[in-house]
Amino acid sequence: MKFFGWKFLSSVVLSAALLVGCGGQETTKTQTSNTTVAGETVDERADWPKKVRFAVTGIDGMEELQRNYGAFRDIIQDLMGVEFEFFALSDRTIVTTAMEYDQVDMVLSGPSEYVLTKSAVPGAEPLAAIERDQYHTVFIVAEDSKYQTLEDLKGAKIAMKEAGSTSGHIGPSSILIDHGFNLDRDVNILLLGGASVEALKSGEVDAIGDGIRVYNKMVEEDGEGKWRLLHEGPPLPQDPFVASPKLPESFKAEFRRILFEYEEDILNAILASEDNKKYNKASIVEISDADYDLMRKTYSILGIDL
Repeated sequence: MKFFGWKFLSSVVLSAALLVGCGGQETTKTQTSNTTVAGETVDERADWPKKVRFAVTGIDGMEELQRNYGAFRDIIQDLMGVEFEFFALSDRTIVTTAMEYDQVDMVLSGPSEYVLTKSAVPGAEPLAAIERDQYHTVFIVAEDSKYQTLEDLKGAKIAMKEAGSTSGHIGPSSILIDHGFNLDRDVNILLLGGASVEALKSGEVDAIGDGIRVYNKMVEEDGEGKWRLLHEGPPLPQDPFVASPKLPESFKAEFRRILFEYEEDILNAILASEDNKKYNKASIVEISDADYDLMRKTYSILGIDL
């Protein structure tokens, strides 16, 4: 299974990023905090941006971004004393190009998107991350399916989400590889985006590889006894807050401090939107770049150039 390389993808989406972003202006400096050192007044925030351009991966368009993260923006800019301006995305991969070309300063990113961004912008830094209460990949089959173990899926049709999705592509692919599957030879993977559930219900595919929330929603809609978890994977990496290398170190340190000190208030602001239920019972945690090495390994096996 081979895919287009990231560098090629970047060139394709650049023009789109230029269109959808409402940012693009240069950051300017402001003065908001002073200290005295050796009798001289020092402005600790002299190099801070006056306005921070903020994006969220997996959110398409300004209206959805405003609806789901408006309360978060309000509280974070009050705590930081800096205006946060939304940068709307039209695709999960565009954020990488946006940061590479200095169109966005801060991103709440999915794990897969972070790996792509870090590859294109080596100085990008994960400051902290949101750890979801339930965030792992599962394989779902019909209750009366003949498949009883993951190994039984050899020769089967498996629906996944779109290329690059953490829980709906990279996660299930990684699990299959770890269990000895050759993805080109042993299974027929169909990247169906949001149509994977309907494909399973109609019998077009034998199984779905996606996040546990997809299974929970199927049970919620169809009741118990209709669908079965064939396999559950380990927890996936957390969703990081990713800072552009152009942001000052003092700004990044303050943003990190605020995330932890006001964790409950910030998470409650995110959960003000019904669409952010995935963050129920979530917490803000420390993170490092090495936490995403498994994602990089899977990308490499899938033939996706970073």
